[in-house]
Amino acid sequence: MINKPIDEELLPGDRLTCFHPTRPGEILDGRFKTITKLGYGAGSTVWLAENLAFKKFGKSTAPRYVAIKIAALDIDAAWETRISRLIANVEPSHEGLEFIRTHIDEFILTGEKGTHSCLVYTPMRETLFQLQHRLRRQRLAPPLFKFFMYCLLQAVDYLHTKCRLIHTDIKDDNIMVTIENDDVLANFVKHEKKNSQPRHIRIEDGRETYLSHGDFGPLQGPKLLPKLADFNLAFPGLANGNGHLSAVQSHRFRAPEVILGCPWSYSVDIWNLGLLMWNLMEDLEKPVVNSHGKECKNMNEFWGGPFFNDKNQIFRTDLVGGKKLADTITELAGDEKDAFLDLASGMLQWLPDKRKTARELLQHPIFDSLNEKRAQWRG
Repeated sequence: MINKPIDEELLPGDRLTCFHPTRPGEILDGRFKTITKLGYGAGSTVWLAENLAFKKFGKSTAPRYVAIKIAALDIDAAWETRISRLIANVEPSHEGLEFIRTHIDEFILTGEKGTHSCLVYTPMRETLFQLQHRLRRQRLAPPLFKFFMYCLLQAVDYLHTKCRLIHTDIKDDNIMVTIENDDVLANFVKHEKKNSQPRHIRIEDGRETYLSHGDFGPLQGPKLLPKLADFNLAFPGLANGNGHLSAVQSHRFRAPEVILGCPWSYSVDIWNLGLLMWNLMEDLEKPVVNSHGKECKNMNEFWGGPFFNDKNQIFRTDLVGGKKLADTITELAGDEKDAFLDLASGMLQWLPDKRKTARELLQHPIFDSLNEKRAQWRG
């Protein structure tokens, strides 16, 4: 038992009342028996559950264990559900679809205060952010980095060319990593069933909130695949080269045209991938801060001054002269470093029209060996 508020109880306002009070062992939609809570967010909780149809009949359209995203009452999951269906069905044979996480089932859960939209997924190990922090020096080794970028570019190519969608929020928290083998999941389930689930009980109404636990333990092998996820903020691409004007993307991943309030389109995703690849290789994700040490949220905060203190010294000496992006690459050298920088130069262009498409980037020489293997698989 935990004697203080946890998880969704800590959200601002009275958000807790919007969440379904799910418990371990609860039967959802007559088909899924909850095991443990994997995580939570501002608009949902995610639970690992056992597929009872699989257990009883030995076969089902869903796997034996699933992850169920239970939306809060005030969350309209219709758009996310619609987008997920679209992605799954536009061109199922496209190679990029393998690296996108779409739901495999859906249902409506009737709770104490209303209905909750539920999306059923294949369980994932963790986010790319969490994986990176398991690794030595919190960096992806060059071969793993190259493979992950290749997979993600295929996913983005499918989104852009076949689905005509712009993700708008590509970052390490929105990329999931698969579970390396069945034993990892089976052992996790065994442990969770055997041990009681930590929870907090509110004194005022007796409501139980269970502590999320999604750590599947140390890596048990190299068979990991990245999957682009979370499409609730996706935008449709506009015809005739037109762009959107909405403010999108996380602050530290925001493309220049978005910061400036200019029209934006598919290339904002390419900018996101360019920043992501740098962070994965060098762990450079650090927020840009203003003179008060706070994270900048717009261009005015970054460039609006004042630029000097009362001693005529520049506030941000780290941004002035003496630095080159090439100097920040320490994991690579020689031809490998040159190839990395050349790939990045096709993504991190100030002008959106100068950025290469995902399909063009897939043909970069850095991916030659992977393209050769893909050709062999096809043959």
